[in-house]
Amino acid sequence: METNKYLWGQDNKISAMTNEQRDAHDSTTSSKDRRKARKELEAARREYEAKMAMLKAQEEGEAGKASVSHMVLPDYRSGRNEKDIHLRNISLSLDNGTPLLDNGELKLAYNRRYGLVGKNGVGKTTLLKAIAAFEIEGMPRHHRILHVRQELTPSGGEISVLNAVLEADVERNTLIEEEKVLLKRLEGTDNDGGEENNTTVGTASVKAKLDKLKTSTSDESFNADLKRLEEINNRLQILGSDSAESRASMILFGLQFTTSMIHGPTSALSGCDLEAVLWLESYLNSYRHTVIVVSHDRSFLNEVCTDTIEFKDRKLNYYKGDYDTYVRTSEENIKNAMRVYQAYKDKREHMMEFITRFRAAANRAKLVQSRIKAVEKMDLEAPEEPVVEQLWRFSIPNPGPLGRPIIAIDDVWFDYSVANDSTVAKKPKEEWILQQVNFGIDLDSRLGILGPNGAGKSTLLNLIMDRLTPNKGSISRNGNLRIGHFTQHSADKFDLQLSAVENMLNIFEKADDQGMRSFLGKFQIQNTDALKPMMMLSGGQKSRVAFASLAYQQPHVIVMDEPTNHLDMESIDALVEAVQDFNGGLIV
Repeated sequence: METNKYLWGQDNKISAMTNEQRDAHDSTTSSKDRRKARKELEAARREYEAKMAMLKAQEEGEAGKASVSHMVLPDYRSGRNEKDIHLRNISLSLDNGTPLLDNGELKLAYNRRYGLVGKNGVGKTTLLKAIAAFEIEGMPRHHRILHVRQELTPSGGEISVLNAVLEADVERNTLIEEEKVLLKRLEGTDNDGGEENNTTVGTASVKAKLDKLKTSTSDESFNADLKRLEEINNRLQILGSDSAESRASMILFGLQFTTSMIHGPTSALSGCDLEAVLWLESYLNSYRHTVIVVSHDRSFLNEVCTDTIEFKDRKLNYYKGDYDTYVRTSEENIKNAMRVYQAYKDKREHMMEFITRFRAAANRAKLVQSRIKAVEKMDLEAPEEPVVEQLWRFSIPNPGPLGRPIIAIDDVWFDYSVANDSTVAKKPKEEWILQQVNFGIDLDSRLGILGPNGAGKSTLLNLIMDRLTPNKGSISRNGNLRIGHFTQHSADKFDLQLSAVENMLNIFEKADDQGMRSFLGKFQIQNTDALKPMMMLSGGQKSRVAFASLAYQQPHVIVMDEPTNHLDMESIDALVEAVQDFNGGLIV
C-alpha cells in the first residue's frame, strides 16, 4: 500500500532495514492494532502535509519581508477605550479542528506583565497569534497588539536590520502607504512609480501640501480624501513618524549594533546574547502597557513577569507573581487538592464500612439508609482526584577513565580570513578572533564560555571538536576520546522522513533494531512513536530523540552550544539533572 510505503520510509537506501523493522513490529502486534496504527499515522501525515503547505504559502506571501512581528491595525473608534481585557467562554482550535482552548477565560490587566507557560504543543504561540490578529471572539478592536516572533522567517533574511525594525511599526507603514495614494489622487497625478512613491513623505511636507490643496476647487469626494489625509498626517505626527528611522537606529546602537550591522542583512546576525537579554529585561520592566511573554528561561520570567498564565488541559489558569511563585503556588494547590480528596475517601470508606457491617441488622436499617443517602450525596459532590504528573528524567552513562589531559589547547590562534583564503592580506594579529588560547579539559572539567555575539564562542567549540584547524598552535586529543555535541539545532540533524529508530540506526551502525527501540523507550519514544516518520513527532519528542542520541554515544566530554533555546521547561530540567549527574567533562 502507498500508506505503508510512506509509513515505514521505504526507499532503495533503507528497504532492508525497514522490512526488518516492519517484520519485527508485525510479529508482536495484532492485526487490529496495526490497522489502528496505520489510520493514526495516515491522519498525522495528512495533518503534517497540510501544515507544511500552509507554512509554505505563508512564507511565499511574506517574501522579501522580515516577518519578525505581526500586527493588525486597531479601530480606535470602537469600544469604550477600556485598557483591561476580560473575555469569557473563548475557544481556540487548529485549522484541522483540533481544540486547544475550550470555554476558557482571557484576563489581561493593564500594565501587568504575564508569563504564558505550558508544554510544547499546547497552543501558546497559536494563542498569541490569535490575540494579535483579533481572532478571539469579542477581542476589543481599539487595542494596539504587536506579536513578536521568536525568529525571523527565512524569506526575510536579506532585508536590512534597520528595515526589519521599521517594518514592525505596522500602523506607521500602513498610514504612509495610504498617504501616498491619497496625495497622488488629490494632486491628480497618474505616476505609479517615481521617487516620491518609494520614499517616506515627511509630515511637514504633507502639511504644506494640505494647506495648498484646501484652497483648490473641490467636490465631495475631494473633500473626503482631504479630510482623511489630514487625519493621517495628524496620526503620523503623534506616532513620531519623521523620527522613526533615527529612533530605530538609536535602539540598535544601544544593543551594540555597529553601523555596518544595522545596514547589513538580518541573515548575517547570530542569536540573542546575554547583553541583549538584559536589555530586553530592562525594557519590559519599564514598559507601561500590557505584556504577554513566552519563554523557557526561568530567570528571565522571574525578572520580568508580575503574573503567570498556565495553559493546561485546554484552560488558562492565572497566578499572581513570577515563575518561581507560580511553581510554589501550583505545588501547594496540588497538595491541598490531594488532602481534600484523601479526606473525602477516608470519610466515604468509614461510612461504607458502617453500611457493610450493619446492612443486615434490622435495628440499624434507618441508620444504614441514612448513610447510603449520605454517601450518594458525597459522590455527587466529590472532588476530582488530583493528577500528579510524573517527571520525566534521563541519564547519560558515565565514561571510563582516560589519561589527563584528555584535550589540550596550546597557544591557539585562529581567524576565518586566514583560514578561508590565504591570498587575502592577513589581518593584524590583534584583530584575530582567537588569540593565544591555552587551557586543558579533563573528565572533571565544568567550563562555561561567555562572551558577546561574534566573540568566537562557537568557533572555539568547533576547534575543540576538530571541525576547524588552528592557524597557529595545536589542539591534542586522547585517541580514545568520545565527544558528545548538543545544540539548539540538534533535533534538525535527523532525516524527518525516517523514524526515530531508523535515524538512530543510521548514526550508530553497530546497534541492533530491538536494542535501539528498547533504548528509545527510556526516553518515552516507544511503540508507534518510535516507528513513524519523525516529522510526525512533536518538538518535545524530537528533542528526546536528540537526548537519546547524545546518551547513546557514551561521551567522555559533552559540548553544548546554547542547548536550551528550543526546549520546554520539562526537557530543560531533565537535561540539567542529567548533566549534573554526569561524571565526565562539560563545556557550555
